[in-house]
Amino acid sequence: MAQEKAFICVGCPLGCAVTLTVDDAGEVLEFAGNKCKEGKKYVLEEYRNPVRTLTATVLTEGSTQSLLAVRTNRPILKTKQVQGMQVIAGVRAKPPLKMGDIIVPNLLDTGADLVASSDLSS
Repeated sequence: MAQEKAFICVGCPLGCAVTLTVDDAGEVLEFAGNKCKEGKKYVLEEYRNPVRTLTATVLTEGSTQSLLAVRTNRPILKTKQVQGMQVIAGVRAKPPLKMGDIIVPNLLDTGADLVASSDLSS
């Protein structure tokens, strides 16, 4: 039995409402609503392999700043976000750090590093 999956495309400023019709095996049968090629590319990738940049804060040690904003330097699978937050909860950042410094290399074997989003001084 075919199912419809609805997406809002963010591939360009139009924000098209796109609908995918997929079969029970998850194969795309029909694609409707996009107004550009980028929309089709974006929605198919979002359906098959959704990724997000993980953003958070970590506690600090030895700094007057109690929290440090961090993010992954590239998107990771959406399904790894909760597990990534569990790892981040145990991280403590120590100064000195500059924006872009690696806090956790290769987070969850995703190939993405967790990096500082700002400087951290003592």
